Amino acid sequence: MAACIMGSHNNTYADDHFDIQAGKKIYTQCTGCHTYSYHRTGPKHCGLFGQRAGSANGFEFTQAMKESGIIWTTATLDKFLKSPLEMIPGTSMGFSGIASRTERSQLISFLASLSNSNPLCR
Repeated sequence: MAACIMGSHNNTYADDHFDIQAGKKIYTQCTGCHTYSYHRTGPKHCGLFGQRAGSANGFEFTQAMKESGIIWTTATLDKFLKSPLEMIPGTSMGFSGIASRTERSQLISFLASLSNSNPLCR
């Protein structure tokens, strides 16, 4: 079932590192600002895939994020998580990025699993 989730998101390289549980562990680094199902300092992550950056209802995004034109996919998340400030200058995400392609892939696998039907998102 998990392979179907990633397959539906135009996965280009994560097959070798597909590990939702490892991604969930990496996600703990994000929980200072983000949660699955509600906004905190950063926006929630449930239903992220396929969403236009800067468009989550109820969260105040920077103008840079709102005007980025990005749709969150495996490829755009990979680029953003590698270097948020390089991809979107002016973003308020004060995070230097994840250098490891494997860790980004695992985190993206976990984020892809956070569809609105996931029990973590209720």
